[in-house]
Amino acid sequence: MEQQVHQEKPQYDTKTLQRRIKADESKNSHKRKFERHKIFAVGEMTLMNNSQRMDGVVDEISTGGLRFRPASAFIMERNGDAVSMTLGDLQVSGRIRATRADGYGVQLLDQLNEGQLKIIIEQYRV
Repeated sequence: MEQQVHQEKPQYDTKTLQRRIKADESKNSHKRKFERHKIFAVGEMTLMNNSQRMDGVVDEISTGGLRFRPASAFIMERNGDAVSMTLGDLQVSGRIRATRADGYGVQLLDQLNEGQLKIIIEQYRV
């Protein structure tokens, strides 16, 4: 005759995990402050320290920043560099805050107003 073995599921204390998640969220609260919008806009980024220009695509934008994917295959570490961005008629200044394989995260020095953001999204929405 077979005996059935009944095991109870272990109980985990998730309070530590929840506390760590909240601490991480508050520590990174300056990131992802604004809603991001997917776009596809051919643009140009100029590095202010040496006037080097890079063609590429802005594929994400928000009131406070954007992601620029350079056309070149190689992405150099440029965190902290001041840049000027051109998207059509719009020219904005910013600072590179993140260098990742998918492009540069640029924080805008002056936030876009709702009207500017709306126009960009309407023109370049994916």
